[in-house]
Amino acid sequence: MLHLLKQRNSSDGGLSAFRLTAGFLHRELPVRIGQTVIGLKENPSPYDIRQVPQFKALMDNYTDDLSLLADRTPAPSTPATTEQFVDTLRRLKSRSKANMRLLAQGLRELSWAINSQDTRIVPSFLRPNTVRQRAQTCGGPHYYSSTLAYPDLSAPMAYLAPSGKMEMTDPAQWTQGSVQPDGEAKYQSFGAVPSVPQQWAPNKVCSEFCDEASCRNPRLWINDGTQQCAENQTRRFFDWLYSMNLGTQLLIEDHVAILDYGHNLVQIIQPLDIATRAAHDASQICERHYGFPAPVVKIIAPKSGVTTTYVPHHLYSMLFQLVKNALRATVEHHKNRRSAFPVIKLVMSSGDEDVSFKVSDEGGGIPLSQVDAIWSYLETTKGPADASEPLPSTIEKRNALSSITFMQRAIDLPLFGEGDGLPMVRQIARYFGGDLDLVSMEGVGTDAYLHLSRSRNAMEPGLNLHTLL
Repeated sequence: MLHLLKQRNSSDGGLSAFRLTAGFLHRELPVRIGQTVIGLKENPSPYDIRQVPQFKALMDNYTDDLSLLADRTPAPSTPATTEQFVDTLRRLKSRSKANMRLLAQGLRELSWAINSQDTRIVPSFLRPNTVRQRAQTCGGPHYYSSTLAYPDLSAPMAYLAPSGKMEMTDPAQWTQGSVQPDGEAKYQSFGAVPSVPQQWAPNKVCSEFCDEASCRNPRLWINDGTQQCAENQTRRFFDWLYSMNLGTQLLIEDHVAILDYGHNLVQIIQPLDIATRAAHDASQICERHYGFPAPVVKIIAPKSGVTTTYVPHHLYSMLFQLVKNALRATVEHHKNRRSAFPVIKLVMSSGDEDVSFKVSDEGGGIPLSQVDAIWSYLETTKGPADASEPLPSTIEKRNALSSITFMQRAIDLPLFGEGDGLPMVRQIARYFGGDLDLVSMEGVGTDAYLHLSRSRNAMEPGLNLHTLL
């Protein structure tokens, strides 16, 4: 990248130097976009997201992006083909905003469909009548052993089939079958439940496969373990989808930013400056929404001159979201007040490995049973996507660099129902080698811990789709 920056002022605008990396992009981007198309088509989630119009449109967009790269853009081997490839990257960059908007709208529509029990999208074994029937007929959700949790065979469950694929099925519909000479249990549909969990014994079931604390802790189940497993599998899929999109978008935007603006996205920044800007903008949104002064955000930074390497607009969006959530929780919890709200603390610290932020509020906290829902893409404070809601234009001005325009437009967002949301904030942090954790005390408040890795050699997280299918 440094070489590209140095060559940008050459007679051809750096295209000759860019040809060295353009070949890599020409090979890599179709693979990433193709994986995204396969993921949407295969749909590891138990919910049929292909019935959601926004996800259909999203898959069509990505299919067209793949065709644009693979079929209509030649390899960048000459100045003319390199310029054509750069134009393709610019088009993909402008399209990515529309795709992310479609994804956000699709999640809202999916959440609404699940809450309304849309039979096209929600499988029968995840609908309330089935859950209530299981609750009335089941003595307990699982049989436990030292290493695996064997499910009650009257409940549908997620398991890893011998083929290696994740399956969600309803063993309550099986009949008692005989054990074949090869030792494999055979069952027929629509009959009594097998008395021995033969089918499950050789397989990892949800409690181990999902690697989720909520699956292993029955106290955290919401009425039914199968619903929690479905939610976890759906979250894992959208974690993967967002990470894949983030990596693809960074590759495209970084190269376009170098050629068009003379700098790359990853920069040496002062995190305190960005935190101050994010807190100020979030406070203005809160004040505009409620019509009275927002709670005070006190910024504490023992080492105010700390620098690190990061993408500025991603750090801004993460802190903006955390402070915005803290402001809303504080005002809602102390709704009888119009002033003298508890102070929200934004603390920044720096160590050898991490730059960390803590956002502390006294907004009432979150019950333990609801903590897992914080990370759900299906929990939303806004209704289903309106068909008349305009999508962003697929053609935008080239000088609208995302890091600048996001920070300029964020102040125009509503207090809730828009923005990245906590699941996406955590995925951004993890993508760059950090993390986001929440510790909450019901009746008091919540502390959010955002960790940024200072390592310049952080590897991209594994994005293997086959771990989900």
